[in-house]
Amino acid sequence: MRATLNRIPKAMMAVLGPVAALAVLLSVQGCGTMADATTTAAGPTPATAKSVFNAYVTANKVAVANHDQLLAQSLVSSAQVDILQSQYQMASNTGAAVTAPSYGKPTLYVPKLTTYPQWFVAEAPESAANGHPAGTALLVFDRTEASSSWNLVGNVQMPKDAPALNIEVGRDGYATPLATTDPSLLFRPDEVGAIHAAVVDDGPTSAAAKVVAAGPLTTGLYQSFSATAKQVGAAGNYYSFELEGTTYPFFALATTDGGAIVVYTMMLNTSTTPKHASPSRHIAVPDDFKPLIPQVTAGKYPFTKLMDADYTQQYLAIDPPPAKNGGSDGKLQVIGTTSVPTYLFGD
Repeated sequence: MRATLNRIPKAMMAVLGPVAALAVLLSVQGCGTMADATTTAAGPTPATAKSVFNAYVTANKVAVANHDQLLAQSLVSSAQVDILQSQYQMASNTGAAVTAPSYGKPTLYVPKLTTYPQWFVAEAPESAANGHPAGTALLVFDRTEASSSWNLVGNVQMPKDAPALNIEVGRDGYATPLATTDPSLLFRPDEVGAIHAAVVDDGPTSAAAKVVAAGPLTTGLYQSFSATAKQVGAAGNYYSFELEGTTYPFFALATTDGGAIVVYTMMLNTSTTPKHASPSRHIAVPDDFKPLIPQVTAGKYPFTKLMDADYTQQYLAIDPPPAKNGGSDGKLQVIGTTSVPTYLFGD
C-alpha cells in the first residue's frame, strides 16, 4: 500500500556538494533581505512592528481557542504554512490540542526598508502552555507587497543558554538589513544553509567542520542521525539522511561586531528501505511521525518497501565577520531551531 500522510509538497533542491561549491548552491534559496522591487514605499516603523506583533499574538490565541485552522493559516506564510498544517493534522489525528505559546515583551529589530518585501524581527521570552519558561523565540514577520497582510514567516526557538544576538540598532532605532550576497561576512547569508548542511550530512570529517562550530544543531545532528542509521541497519534496513535547502526566504541583520544573524529554512530528509524486502517485514515509523497517521487507519499502513520521513526546520545562525589584522576567522554558530515533522510517505 502506498500512502502519503500530510499532503505537503517536499521542498526539492540540488544535492548539496563539497565545500568548494557551497557558495552558489543556496543562492537561489528564495527572496532575500534585499530583493529587487520596482515600488518604493515607506517601510515598517518600530511602532508598526509592535502593533503587528501584538495583533498576531492575539489573533493566534483566538484561532487556537476556537480550533480555527483557517484563521491560524491566514496569519502565516512560507514554511510556517507547512509547519502549521502539520501541527493541526497531528492534533486532529491524535485528539490533542494545538496550543498557543505566551510571549513576554518583545525586543523589535526593524530594518529601514523602502521596497518589498518588508520585514522585521521580534525577540521575545516564551512560556509553554503550562506557564513554564520555554526559552526565547525569534519571530520574523514579512509583507511581500503593498496589498499583502503581515504574516509570520519564521519562528525559531533559542535555548536559555543561547548567546546574545547583539543585533546592531542605530540611533534612529532601526536595524541594518544585509543583502543575501553581502561579501563582508565570513559567509554570504545565502551560503549559510549550505555550509550548515555540509556538516550535518558529513559530520566532523567534512571540510566545513573547520569553519562551523560543533554543537547539537551541527555535529550533534550528524551524530544523532548516524546513530539512528546504525539502529535501523541492525533491524535489516538501509537508512539515509540529508539536510537540504529550500525555496523559502531567509533574512539577515547586522550585528555590532560586523557579523550578522541569519534566519533560514531547511528540510531534513530521511529515507528507509529494507535490505531484503518482504511483505512480512515492516518498516517502523519513528515516534515523532506517528501522529501524522490517522488513528482510524494506523493499522492499514504497514510500509514494507520504502519510508520517507522529513522535517521542516527553521534555523538561526550567527555569521561572524572575517578575521582582521591576521587573526583567526571565527566560526559559524547555529544557535536555534524549530523542527517539525511535515512529510511522511510510505509504500
